[in-house]
Amino acid sequence: MNKLTKWIMVLCLATVSFGVQAQSQLEQDLADLRSWLNRKANQGDSLTRAEWPAIKREYNVRTENLDRRVNQFSEKSKEEYKELKAQYRAWEEEREGSYGQPLNREEATKWELELAGRTDLKQLKANQMRDVWVKFMDEVRAKRTNWSLRDWDYAEHVYRELSDRKQEVLDNMSSGDKIKVAALQVEFNTLRKSRDAKDKFQQMRENR
Repeated sequence: MNKLTKWIMVLCLATVSFGVQAQSQLEQDLADLRSWLNRKANQGDSLTRAEWPAIKREYNVRTENLDRRVNQFSEKSKEEYKELKAQYRAWEEEREGSYGQPLNREEATKWELELAGRTDLKQLKANQMRDVWVKFMDEVRAKRTNWSLRDWDYAEHVYRELSDRKQEVLDNMSSGDKIKVAALQVEFNTLRKSRDAKDKFQQMRENR
């Protein structure tokens, strides 16, 4: 066996090893999300209204990373991730309902139309995702400075609807569209975190 062949074999083995490690980390992140959701759900009525915004932010952070890499999941893991997100959405609706602040369905529909240009988000096709996401973020950039925290709740609703649909059609999206949409998802979460930081700073000033 010549040196070139040996180097090729070493490189192949290293590539396979890296892929296995990356897949293992993904599975661990998914397991961590599952455990986190179970812990929070088991807390039940002990969760207070004041704790809820922090829980929503933590969920967004955990799923933001997984959303970017969901195409690397096995089919079984993709299905589990989809189910976990559905469980969270149901739990979120229950929690916000108990706090007396659920999203108004008619208002949510208006926000879908305003930010995404349509209300049939659950029926979007793979080749439509890029354009709808681009419009969504164009609207967010243009209007976010005038939004209240409640407005951000509705914007997040549209974001989650689009993210869920993206995951469902991900296998049929082009590589370029996947990269573009993933970048827009990161941008939205960055803008939302920026607003959260601004609100915390304002609260600190008011409490002095």
